[in-house]
Order: sequence, then structure tokens, then C-alpha cells
Amino acid sequence: MRKVLVTGDFEIGEDVFPIGFELVHIRGPVDEQQILDVLPDVQDYILGGPEFLSARLIDVAARLENVVVMGTGIASFVDIEHATKKGIRLANTPNMNFQAVTEFTLAMITVCLAKVFESVESVKEGTRWIQTPRPSLSNLSFGFVGMGTIGSDMAHQLHLRGCRSMHYWSRSRKVELEASLDLRYSSLVDIANTVDVLCIHLTSCAETRYLIDEVLLKNASPTLMIFNMSSPKIICPIALKNYLRCNTEAFCFIDGYYNEWVDNKGQHDDPHGLLSLPVRSLVVTSHLAAQEQETLNIIFARAATRVLEFAYDDVK
Repeated sequence: MRKVLVTGDFEIGEDVFPIGFELVHIRGPVDEQQILDVLPDVQDYILGGPEFLSARLIDVAARLENVVVMGTGIASFVDIEHATKKGIRLANTPNMNFQAVTEFTLAMITVCLAKVFESVESVKEGTRWIQTPRPSLSNLSFGFVGMGTIGSDMAHQLHLRGCRSMHYWSRSRKVELEASLDLRYSSLVDIANTVDVLCIHLTSCAETRYLIDEVLLKNASPTLMIFNMSSPKIICPIALKNYLRCNTEAFCFIDGYYNEWVDNKGQHDDPHGLLSLPVRSLVVTSHLAAQEQETLNIIFARAATRVLEFAYDDVK
């Protein structure tokens, strides 16, 4: 009997895994211990929850053979080096969540332009009644860091909405998109200095760590709105804190944080000092961008298929 551990807050059908597989589903793991309690007997692991598969967890998982991450960025959820040393096969489900992430990003840009988070706070406190007119997306200039599937879809959706001022930086140029979407290829410094909204949709790796650093932010527009739907570690936290403190009209939205899940102790125990900033400067959410119901169903189905492929390969 193969034991399959699945984490993530979604429904799983009864017949996903055939006879011979035992399913353990932890919808919302509250701490590492909950996972540690079942890991020793697990052979296959579909990681769709908030946890990070650390070296500590991997060492306990004596029978673990295969890990499939429900998403693109394996490094954000698994200690790849340690898993590889242990001979664990790793896989992901790339390019399956782009529509959900695009939808979420556009929604968050609109919400933040309308100062919704500030409005919620001021209504609760009874201090202000905000009704600041928000600009239309079509009248703003956008910059993209990364022009993969999500970045391309974002540019396409904004183009459909009438946006004609879009710039991008990518590790490779996308000439065909430049022509069809009126995109302009530019340097990171030029983009950060000229656009109204900067969208980060870039795979996290050693090469992209702190790509947005002190030098870039010192030269950025003082009113820049940053929306990071990738790993938080693409932006240097020290540089970001200094930038937001010095530029009160600037703003950053991050879907995720430098300390996540059980490592996040909130604003009163935040080593980076960002969570104590007001919502007019910074909003952080808990990896919500891809959490669209149908998208999760599709991604899980692919992850389950990948697990079965691995398992059958092991039998051969």
C-alpha cells in the first residue's frame, strides 16, 4: 500500500487514486508537527498547502520518493538541494494557474487604486471617509518584470482594456509580443523610473534573488505601485522598507512574505520590519493569487497524474 500525502484546502474525489494507494489529506496544516506525524510512511507527496518541505521534514520522510508541487516555483516550497541529495524526485505543475493569477492581479490593482484597504481601516476607526477617484487602468503605464505565461496574459488583458503604455524586462526578448501588444523592451531601472504600476511575474531562483535592490529602488519613481505575485525574495526587504518609508506615495503589494506560514509571527515579531508599515504603503496576502477553485481542481488532477506516473515507473 502506497501512502500519498496531499495538503491544500480543496476537495478530492473518491476515485482519484486506484486500489493500492492510501490517501492522507491535510486541508489546512496548522504546524510542522501535523505533517511530521504522517511523513515517515509517505511515499508520494502532493504539496498544495502553505508549508515548506524543509531539510528537517525531508529527513523524517524516510520512505518519500516523489514530491509534486501544485504550482510553478518548486524552490518556494521545497529545499531542492536536500531533496535531491536524498534521491527524491521533484515535479511541478507549470503554466496552469496563469489565468487565476492574472484575474487576481488585475483585481488587486483595481482594489489598491481605489484605496479599499485604507477605506476599510478608516471606516472601522471612524477617522476618515475616503472617496478618492481612482484612475482607469487604460490611463496608466505598466511595467512587467518577467514576460512568461502570466506576464504575457497580463499584458494581453491590459491591451484589451485599452492600455497602450506597457514596458517589460525579461531575460529574453519577446519580439512577437512587442509587435502585437505595443510592448516596449526596457531596462529595469528605466521601467521603475517611468511607469505607474510595476508587476512582478518572475520565477524565483538564485539568479532572481533580490533582483529589485537598493540601487533600482533609489532610482524608482516616488509614486511607483509595485505588485509582486512571485517570490517575495525577488525584492530586497531592506531596500523595500527604506523606499516605502522615504516615499509616502509609493505602494507595494506582495502575495506572500519573507517569513511564511508558521514562521510568520506578525508585525510585532517581524525581523524585516515591513509588516508594521501602514496599508497605504504595503499590503501582504498569504499566497492567494492562484487559489481559484476550478484552477485548483485542474492543477490537482495534473499533480495526481504525475504521482501515478512516478509510482508506476517505480514498479517497472
